[in-house]
Amino acid sequence: MDDKIIVYTNFENPIAANIVLTRLQAAGFNCFLSGENTAGLRTFFDASISGIQLHVFEKDVEDIQNLLAQDDFDLEEE
Repeated sequence: MDDKIIVYTNFENPIAANIVLTRLQAAGFNCFLSGENTAGLRTFFDASISGIQLHVFEKDVEDIQNLLAQDDFDLEEE
């Protein structure tokens, strides 16, 4: 399904989330963030719930992984 939107990854740091978002948008990917306003509550909630989520189209996942690997983004440290 080409138009399915998925959560690609979660961030605890809003700056890192926006850097990755901007890089993907500059490369032509349609994507968006959610949870930016609740990220500060992460001490009260699980990060998977309150973290900042990067949403992408499922069809773009492989290309996004390749792009971020070329740019040496390590999403595990975010």
